[in-house]
Amino acid sequence: MNKYVKRYAVGAHLLLFSSLSAAANFVCDDNIDTSTRAAKQSQVLWQQTLSYLEGVKEILTKNQGCEVGPLAITETNNGSDNIARDCTADYHDIQKVIKHVSLVLAHPEAAKACFDSQKNYDALDLYTANEQIKTTSKVAGWLDRPTLTEFYNKKTGDLKEAGLTLANEFWPIVTNSQMPDYLSADITANALPELWAAVGWLPFYADAEKAHNARFRGGYTYAEVMGPWGLLRIKSIDGETVGAEIGMTIQLQDTFYPYHYHHPQEFYLPLTAPSCGTENRFFAAHTDSALFEHNHEDNSFIVDAHEDTDLPSWFIQKSPNGNNFTYFERNTIHAFEVAKGCSDVVSGMVSVWGRTTARDNVQTTEICEVIDQQGGERTAEAHSRYRCTPSKWEY
Repeated sequence: MNKYVKRYAVGAHLLLFSSLSAAANFVCDDNIDTSTRAAKQSQVLWQQTLSYLEGVKEILTKNQGCEVGPLAITETNNGSDNIARDCTADYHDIQKVIKHVSLVLAHPEAAKACFDSQKNYDALDLYTANEQIKTTSKVAGWLDRPTLTEFYNKKTGDLKEAGLTLANEFWPIVTNSQMPDYLSADITANALPELWAAVGWLPFYADAEKAHNARFRGGYTYAEVMGPWGLLRIKSIDGETVGAEIGMTIQLQDTFYPYHYHHPQEFYLPLTAPSCGTENRFFAAHTDSALFEHNHEDNSFIVDAHEDTDLPSWFIQKSPNGNNFTYFERNTIHAFEVAKGCSDVVSGMVSVWGRTTARDNVQTTEICEVIDQQGGERTAEAHSRYRCTPSKWEY
């Protein structure tokens, strides 16, 4: 496998924190709104933003199988029926994220110049899940964003049904979360309720037919705490571009996020323990994997997993009590399946999420094309036949 991520020499991560005590020069994005910063609600949101970043820093640096940080799953099947793992704190992009988050935490007053509650934000349409959250959360009520309930009430069919389920059951879903035992910081909705309630949620795939499945498109949402479209928008620190894009994702039960890939590297930490023990599954493999049928003429390849023989070895469980941390290199093909739980309570998979090079090259997520549908209510299954044609991005 030709890795696209350059790595520092062994032990170089020890240099990351050597300059944190020195003054840091933060350059913010141009559209930071400071008019609401003095409000009490904005202060609460800022403090919980810092707490979230503190937790993400612990996730990336806490020794868990490596000298620094977690031993991450990089491929669920490396083509030889083996799970591939690596110490991602040795990767250049992860080290930069650790460095920049650490600088924010070491210089919160300077970093705060780049904080925007997004009360008057117009670059993207951001949402609060439902009206009840706006009454129980003082910050969400103050921000008074439109709701996902309103958004999905204008849709139809499976898209509307899934979207309204996610919107109306949002709080039970996000509070059914837990941190892995080896971490001390709790950054779930139980510990940081105002952040999870008031951060701007984006129904990313709702209007994207390329994502195939109407139920998935309605049952997926994400929010950005730090990054080019988040609460904390830092362009550079000490002249170095800040690529950290950090937030959280939710995927509703009984949905399949089809095989997809993208240029920026990505990491996930699941926070939801599956009620059946096996329903939250994911797949990851590099584009040159022997699992795929390659066409060297057009640089495309076919993803074709047999339901009975391939899927059990391709997909593995994803939960706080199982596989804690995953890291996807550039163009890694990955997919997420969240089946129905064993409880009558509506559930979903909640994760801490991040990209590491959010200002580098193309950020678009490419969904592989379904070329042979295998039936069922959804239009793309884990065992459908797909064609993936990676874009010729610059590395």
